[in-house]
Amino acid sequence: MIEKMSECPAGMTGLTVSGTVLSRDVNEAVRMLAPTDRLLVQVAPRFDGYMAELVGGMHRACREGQAKRCALVVPEDMADEATMQGEGAGFRVFTTRPEAETWLTA
Repeated sequence: MIEKMSECPAGMTGLTVSGTVLSRDVNEAVRMLAPTDRLLVQVAPRFDGYMAELVGGMHRACREGQAKRCALVVPEDMADEATMQGEGAGFRVFTTRPEAETWLTA
């Protein structure tokens, strides 16, 4: 499930993901919000674990210009899996939301 965050810094669009999320789900959600300069996606504790799909969808959003910068916030125990999928091209992985917000607003 993908839900829009109720509170996010100005100029930033935020999503929370939980349960089973596929790349196409991310693409559809971002398309409904796009274009956005800064996209913040936070993984909820009840995320089902298709990290490659989630990261793939975020990479695609950055590549296709739906978001200029994308930050993914994951629990520490998921950080290795998320970064293994690759960072770059405006996409980064963080373990805390404040770090992600700082990078997005820089």
